[in-house]
This record gives sequence, structure tokens and C-alpha cells, in this order.
Amino acid sequence: MKIGAQPDVRHSPKQAFEFIAENDLNHVEILMDHPIYSIEMLSYNELIELVWSYEVELLIHAPATSTNFISISETMRKASYEEMKKVIYFADKCGAEVVTFHLGWNTGFINNGNFYFDPKLYEEHNEKVLRKELKAFVKQSPVTLALENTIAIEGGIKRALSDILLETDLALTLDIGHFNLQRCDFFIENFERVVNVHLHDNNGERDEHLALGRGKIDLSTFPLRDYGGYLTIETREVNSILETRDYLIRYINEFHDRQGARVRGASD
Repeated sequence: MKIGAQPDVRHSPKQAFEFIAENDLNHVEILMDHPIYSIEMLSYNELIELVWSYEVELLIHAPATSTNFISISETMRKASYEEMKKVIYFADKCGAEVVTFHLGWNTGFINNGNFYFDPKLYEEHNEKVLRKELKAFVKQSPVTLALENTIAIEGGIKRALSDILLETDLALTLDIGHFNLQRCDFFIENFERVVNVHLHDNNGERDEHLALGRGKIDLSTFPLRDYGGYLTIETREVNSILETRDYLIRYINEFHDRQGARVRGASD
């Protein structure tokens, strides 16, 4: 079981790696939307030194605010792939294990005080651009790319992604907080492709990134007990990271104690 975390939003890279190493965690996942962890600010040489110094594995979360792979604008999509090429080059140079990315979004509209969104407006477009553009891009990537559940996976998007899973090595990152807000059975049906799980809690109404146990998420919804990939705490605050780590270890041990295969806790 590989438990790690995204850094506290106040931590420098060095502080982040120190915190992970000192608290018996396995890996750091840097979020490139954060200014000090962006490609423009952070060098891969610095990360290589930190990985070696602290013996901590590295995961990368690609910027989501500057990429949209299902935009109706060809210019925007091309720019998104150019951004991802930089992320992949960076990840390859510093030996990152996984690069998680978001698919993007389609536009909704405010009309007479209401919010209007019709997925049928985009269905044909989404399927076309994902089959044509994302499939080829994933095939060429030298690092593991893992798509995160951030929008509804249905219709044209589901058909395209099912095809991409069959024909490429695309992996998945299951975010249980997002799942609690918008159930995404596609990720459960294809759980064997999940290499990273984002851990945080909420009350089912908004994306709060609370410590596990502080919201309404039921971990038994997810097949975690036999999962051997990365478990990444995404609460981004020191105390809630440690609280989530301990909650998760207790949860796993409740099952494994009965089988004589207990997971060691930080205090063991």
C-alpha cells in the first residue's frame, strides 16, 4: 500500500519532501496549478535531488486550469497538448511515476437565472476529438498518463474512452471526492486500470477536500482493500493529511487484521 500526499499549499518543495519522509509516507504528488510547482517555476533538477535525498517517489498532477482536451476551439486544444508535452518532458526527466490529468470541460450557459447544460450539444464533437487526438497522444507518451474523473463519463466521451483503454496504455486516477459528488461507474468498471486514488472527503454538495471521516464518503464503495497502487491524500493541509493517513490505515487494518496481514501504522 503506497500512501502519499499532495503538499500542504503553504509548503515549499523541500518542506513538502521533508514532511512526506518524516511521516512515513511513500510519495509526493505535485500539483502544477500551484505557482511554485508550475513548470515555469520548478526545475526537474531540483526535483531529482529531492527524490534522491529523501527517497520519496514522485507523482505529477498536470495543470487543469490551462488545459482543455474537449474544447470546441481547435486552438485551445492544440495549446492544451503543447502544455501536456512540456509536462510529460518534465515528468520523464525527473522520473515521475504517474502523470494525472483532467479531460477538460464543455460550456454551460446562464439563462434567465438558471443554468443550462445539454451534453448532447457536445457528444459528437467530444467523441471525435478524443478518438482522433487523445488516443494518438497517449500512445506516444513515454510516461504513464492517468485520467482523473472530473466530469460525467457518458455518451460520446464514454465510447471514446472505452476505445482508448482498449488500444492504449491509458491509466486512470480515481478521485473519491469527485465520485461522491458525481458517481462515475466507468472508473469502477475499469478499476484494474486505476493506478492512483485521490483521497479526501466532502458532504456530497461541494468539493471540500476534507480529511477522511469528516464528510459522508463511504470507503467501502471502492475496492481499496486489495488495491496495490498509489493512494494520494489530497487535503493539502498538514493536520488533515495526517488525520487522513491514520483514518485510512485504521480502515485497511480492520479488514486485514482478520486475515493476519496488518498494515503498519506510523506509530508502529
